[in-house]
Amino acid sequence: MNYAEIISGDGNKVYRERISLQYTHPFGEQTFNVPLDLAGRKWVRLEAWDVAANGAFTQTVWVK
Repeated sequence: MNYAEIISGDGNKVYRERISLQYTHPFGEQTFNVPLDLAGRKWVRLEAWDVAANGAFTQTVWVK
């Protein structure tokens, strides 16, 4: 994998937090704990990208 990105928005601006995955191994497994401050955000989603630029996305989750 290349990187994962946590993307969120507040209705005016989109925020991106990138997590490097360059040191992961093929078919490996790893747990990440990423502290997030979602105060004022209305939605959040996760994207993951491999080195060939193939991406996977989660559905948008609405923050209450």
